[in-house]
Amino acid sequence: MSAAVPQPAVPHLAVTDLVAGYVPDVPILRGASLRVDDGEIVAVLGPNGAGKSTLVKAVAGLVPARSGDILVRGESIRGLATHKLVGTGVAYVPQVGNVFTRLSVEENLELGGLGAPAKMRQRIAEMYALFPDLARFRRLAAGRLSGGQRQMVAVARALMAEPHLLMLDEPSAGLSPKMVELVFQKLLEIRSNAVSILLVEQNAKAALAICDRGYVLAEGRERFEGSGHDLLASPEVGALYLGSTTRLAS
Repeated sequence: MSAAVPQPAVPHLAVTDLVAGYVPDVPILRGASLRVDDGEIVAVLGPNGAGKSTLVKAVAGLVPARSGDILVRGESIRGLATHKLVGTGVAYVPQVGNVFTRLSVEENLELGGLGAPAKMRQRIAEMYALFPDLARFRRLAAGRLSGGQRQMVAVARALMAEPHLLMLDEPSAGLSPKMVELVFQKLLEIRSNAVSILLVEQNAKAALAICDRGYVLAEGRERFEGSGHDLLASPEVGALYLGSTTRLAS
């Protein structure tokens, strides 16, 4: 009897030939594809206008997908309403407007845990363990926090639903270098708790330093794919970002 042929693992997220945009017949994504495997941090990079944010917004159901497909563990979620995304084990943290500024830190977290009220207190305690600053500011309105602290509130609120895949759009935008380092360190901790991460980032060096793989988009399609190390060392990727043959790692 011949041995069974191992079957390839089903990607946690698979985006295939995705065409999407805000206006009919004006696509931003023009056949973009990527995958996120279990336990991976995958970065999506590219110059302004490449379609990075459009990609995660299309996965989240915020931008209409005209063609192609979006699979979570092999099941299509293309066209799924955004409010049903959490039921698939996927959470999304947008770049802006990602906290309720007039609510306290703890009230923001409670909103994230409404789907599982019996576990809410346990999950809040876990979020305070992951983000100790939030415990200190639990009664403070989220709008009074620094940009980095608000980003942590947004990520913690998304994690309250116990997602298996966390998508973030430009989490380092507007943050100080020290806070960027802290946020990316927290992403590594989150991944260690069996959460896969899809990360859209303008800070290519920081993202590639922590990711397992990366995709570089240009004109709505993936131009390069590789490990974080390989993309950091690639003169072609450096040229796309810097207009020269300089490596990002230099």
